[in-house]
Amino acid sequence: MDKKIYTENKYIWLLISLIIFLVLTPFRAMELPGADFISSVAYTCILGTAIYACRQDKHMLIFTAILSFPAVVSYWFHSSHSTNSPEILLGSGTAFYICYICVITKEMLTSSQTIYNKLAASLCTYLMIGISFAYAYTLIELKMPGSFVFPDTSHLEHTTEQVIPHIYDLIYHSYVTLSTLGYGDIQPRSTLTRTLCIAEALFGQIYLVVIVASIVNSANQNDFHPETRKK
Repeated sequence: MDKKIYTENKYIWLLISLIIFLVLTPFRAMELPGADFISSVAYTCILGTAIYACRQDKHMLIFTAILSFPAVVSYWFHSSHSTNSPEILLGSGTAFYICYICVITKEMLTSSQTIYNKLAASLCTYLMIGISFAYAYTLIELKMPGSFVFPDTSHLEHTTEQVIPHIYDLIYHSYVTLSTLGYGDIQPRSTLTRTLCIAEALFGQIYLVVIVASIVNSANQNDFHPETRKK
């Protein structure tokens, strides 16, 4: 395979991995056979792309590799239901996503890339914001039970006991908050979780208005139709 196909479209591949990872979330909650394995592969691809994106900065490459190693190892252990320390997965995962969001945003705003790769990078960042907040919420609920109030789902079919309590509920809650849908079925109760929910809602909207809109506005007609340049 031509190396250029990957290097010029790395964020498109990352976006595909993130979509697969998120689409499989409800199937993992229902313990559908194979969902954990495919999700783990997608998660590994996400971290691998992060390391590749930092290859030109030696210090950032080492830092990203250090963050990604415990995250990917703990995720595979979590997928096999053999982990006793979910704090490692949640803590390292949150730190990794925050770091990678900063790396992508910097590269997106400073380097010259195709408009499609920049738009893919902005969507990747938006999705990773949701995942990082979800991990933070889960870690808080794990260490301080009662920080969130959850609806009673015991009467629903396919309800299974989760290795990390409420992680799938809080992934759902994170994206509901990020997109400002605000269904209200899961409610933050502590001061910390309420503050984080407010921050996520504001951050999500500001990101769309400022970052994504600036990328689209900075593009010209030739960026969307590069064949016109040759004429």
